[in-house]
Amino acid sequence: MGERAQQAFEATVPAHLQEDVMQMIAEAAGGWCDHPSVTILDRDRHDAINVTAHGIVMVEGVEHRFIVDDGNWNGTVLRDWDGDAVFEYRKPTTYALQPEARLIDEAIMAGKGPLLLMKWDAILSNHQDIAAIPGKYAYDRYFQPGIKVESHWREAAAKHHFVIVDEETAQETRKRLASPSQESSRG
Repeated sequence: MGERAQQAFEATVPAHLQEDVMQMIAEAAGGWCDHPSVTILDRDRHDAINVTAHGIVMVEGVEHRFIVDDGNWNGTVLRDWDGDAVFEYRKPTTYALQPEARLIDEAIMAGKGPLLLMKWDAILSNHQDIAAIPGKYAYDRYFQPGIKVESHWREAAAKHHFVIVDEETAQETRKRLASPSQESSRG
């Protein structure tokens, strides 16, 4: 969609204004500057740097609708320009802890999945410092995205024989551990 949007942009915005218009859109999308010619209608901030925004820009008296991605992932990329694309918020990822894969596999093979499930819940209930790891990870990942944050929190979880996963994965693991059948738990 980006190429088609870029072509539509180039066809409707005079060449001498294109760089300035894109700069205004990028700055407004990120919330770094207010430009009287740009109105941001919706903004989905992926982290402290990357954002997707939907808005309107006035260029030489003509309103243009846009959807743009801006940040260090891909630079500034138009996803839609005067088209019919619909702005959609992405569902934020909720993180959780689950036991390391080795512990899960061993418990299932030994028929002790429910016991590991009880231990998992007991550790998270009785050790708030461990239970807080996914929230701290999500916070730091949002405000300081990068390898250092990933490594720090993954190592913190590993010290307690846990891994950081999305909530859906943790729920699936809980079902596998609770299941009395070893065959249905293998995947």
